[in-house]
Amino acid sequence: MLFGFNLHQLFLFPFEDKEARKYFLTGCLIYLAGFFIPILPWLIVTGYNAILIRQVLSGQKPHLVPWENWETLLKDGARLFGVRLVYVSPLLILLILIFFMSLAFPFLPTLLQNGNNQNVGIAPLLFMLVITLVSLLIMPLSLVVGLIVPAAEVHVVAKDAFMAGFQVQEWWPIFKKNWGGFLVALAILYALSMVMSIVMQIMIFTIVLACLFPIFMPVISIYAAVVQYVAFAQAYKEGSDKLYLDSPAT
Repeated sequence: MLFGFNLHQLFLFPFEDKEARKYFLTGCLIYLAGFFIPILPWLIVTGYNAILIRQVLSGQKPHLVPWENWETLLKDGARLFGVRLVYVSPLLILLILIFFMSLAFPFLPTLLQNGNNQNVGIAPLLFMLVITLVSLLIMPLSLVVGLIVPAAEVHVVAKDAFMAGFQVQEWWPIFKKNWGGFLVALAILYALSMVMSIVMQIMIFTIVLACLFPIFMPVISIYAAVVQYVAFAQAYKEGSDKLYLDSPAT
């Protein structure tokens, strides 16, 4: 146990029995299809995580289930993807800004000289300063987004409504009641991502294993997704339970 999280159950439930492994493999194949069919398979995979979220919120032990009700999976996946896209859009804008500024930087002195600008020497320094400041802003912003957006996503599944993700006055009290749980869930996700990143780098630099990388990629993605959503769903449920117990009516 770690801050209320059963790590053994959290990390191993996708492989707990033969049926679970079969459903996990099915998910990997669907994810792999996303490299040939744009977007649709990945939305279905995202929607599958809503099933796991509902299991946790209803007090069940998380377990993989058959891939069925494709329309529901697609609808839930579109909801979760849409909510996350809206919340991360400021971060995406900053990343795009840095990308284009970095592309333009080598040509800046030439452009300024062609314009007969007297501040040719100062402008590149100011340009680099802006790029640095924007880059420094990205890291704390990404941490904030990674911490609070899962609460909004789980709330979407809990209320079965897309707009629930933007009803901050509803899910924010739940987040506040167990912000430590969300922080631990995020730390677990980062640790898992780091381990998988090391494994992927080893594969890339190993000639034989590098050939298996396209097959290994869906396995990593599906595994990280199911563990992530179960962890954040558990943090949400604990926060919701604390909020209920502390309510005046209770």
